[in-house]
Amino acid sequence: MPVMDEFREEREALKHGTLKQKFRYFLDYYKWYVVAAVAIVGFAASMIYNMVTRKDMAFSVSLINAFDIGSGDEYLASFAEYAGIDTEEFDIMADSSMQIDYTSANQNTAASIQKLMVLVAAGEIDALLSDEAVIEQYAYSETFYDLRDVLTAEQLDAYGPYLFYMDQAVADAVSEAQMDPNYESTAMPERPDPRKPEAMEQPVPVGICLGEAQTLNETYVFLSGEGILAVPATSPHLETVSQYVDFLLQ
Repeated sequence: MPVMDEFREEREALKHGTLKQKFRYFLDYYKWYVVAAVAIVGFAASMIYNMVTRKDMAFSVSLINAFDIGSGDEYLASFAEYAGIDTEEFDIMADSSMQIDYTSANQNTAASIQKLMVLVAAGEIDALLSDEAVIEQYAYSETFYDLRDVLTAEQLDAYGPYLFYMDQAVADAVSEAQMDPNYESTAMPERPDPRKPEAMEQPVPVGICLGEAQTLNETYVFLSGEGILAVPATSPHLETVSQYVDFLLQ
């Protein structure tokens, strides 16, 4: 029997069938269409909801090589209250998912370096907190603000003992050497002690050591010693960064 004739007979018999038979027929022939339609509608509804309810980002901090030992939510709520940020209207975020270990090549390090580059390039990190090795590496790649362009004169004076420096003369020498076709990374100029600006030719404050940041250290622990705060040169909320520094150290 031709397929179309068989289909017509089934439809004719279904007219006089029971409710159960009609429902089974519906499932046999239409259930996947219904599933697909529900999935599409659900996805569209989710997208629309996220677009309507999404809040502007007021402040974002990334912590590298840090582990939670307290409540990150309470920590953020405390800062929001301190800075007068209305969390009903704005978002604040702390991301401690990135881990970078320069002593061993691994997938986690590679993925974290890539993620960090993307976030910095997109201007999605206001403050970067990590250990000395990471901050120094990116400082000499000229990734960070000179803190003299971020903090007030009063803050620089108050937090002077905690400042972390890079030597711009060394950074310039590295950049010049890398342009040499015979350059080898082993020939990189030696970096001076980042806590001794007096030993530098052109000291630039790029970070703040956070050993005395009690609230932070009750919430996070860094893999290698104390954390250091630096400000990516693409940070969009410098005024809030200034408040954050006070929140950490006062």
